[in-house]
Amino acid sequence: MKKECEKDSHDRHIKLCTFKMNNLVMLYDSKFTKFLRKFQMHWLGPYIVKEITNGGAGQITKINGELFPGRVNGSQLNLYIGDLSPVQ
Repeated sequence: MKKECEKDSHDRHIKLCTFKMNNLVMLYDSKFTKFLRKFQMHWLGPYIVKEITNGGAGQITKINGELFPGRVNGSQLNLYIGDLSPVQ
């Protein structure tokens, strides 16, 4: 009974990866997990999603087309909602 409750609690906090090809995403900067800095940016990007595996890992590229080294866990990505036009 206790294990079932723990599993239910854990499963409630799992975020489903719903990214598609060519979506704009932000990448969480994992160096902030231990040392939270209040006034520093915790998200990097935006990046473009080039590939998503069945396990939820993704291959991302920078806006200029440069490939990001390695794959990124889908739980570290967040959809980017914003404008990419240059500020004048």
